[in-house]
Amino acid sequence: MSKKVICMIPARIGSERFKQKNLAIIKNKPVLSWGIESAKNSNIFDDIIINGDNAVFQKIASSYNLNYHDRNKLLSTSESKSDDVIFDFLKIFQCDYVVWFNAIAPLQVNEDIKDFVKLLTSGRFTSLFAVKSNYIQALYKDLPINFSLNDKFSRTQDLSPITSFVPSLMGWEAKTFLKNYLKSSYGFFSDNVGYYENKFNLSSLVIKTEDDFKLIRSVIEGIKSYNNEVKYYL
Repeated sequence: MSKKVICMIPARIGSERFKQKNLAIIKNKPVLSWGIESAKNSNIFDDIIINGDNAVFQKIASSYNLNYHDRNKLLSTSESKSDDVIFDFLKIFQCDYVVWFNAIAPLQVNEDIKDFVKLLTSGRFTSLFAVKSNYIQALYKDLPINFSLNDKFSRTQDLSPITSFVPSLMGWEAKTFLKNYLKSSYGFFSDNVGYYENKFNLSSLVIKTEDDFKLIRSVIEGIKSYNNEVKYYL
């Protein structure tokens, strides 16, 4: 029996570091549209639902003939926890797996999206997160993580890589998440936790700040666009 996989694309009107980033325009389309089109073009999801908190997001969802979930306003603040957002969503939309697909990673490559979903639904993991490995010297609180201060400077190819989360794709087996949330009021890292290594750098480019946006926009529109004024949908 095939498993139902829902793609949930969150869109929040407020943002502390880069306001209304989902509505910032790249090549005549808002960031949210770039994310929606990446999700649709992957042809791996049974349904794609926009999880938003503003009528403008509903308008964009409707332009793609997608369902829209009007999130509880209490789950739309900067203090809101992702566990609560997922639980609120899964109470309404039944599925075997839910994938949190961030439109603020608008250049995700089809192969990464498909391989992430295939790994999530393989039965090996009940929660899965996209990550990226970097072969670079790293510090934590000014202390070396993967190199020594008391030796010759390491070549990067000889280092153990550091691995960082990429908030582009996250996924859960729905029943396991719900079980853990109802038991403990959280379920993000549910039971068998796995990590998917992005194969393409483009999949790992995420918009958190205005500078991130300008970088991604310059990838699409050309480097000369980097310092252009940021314009917004509507």
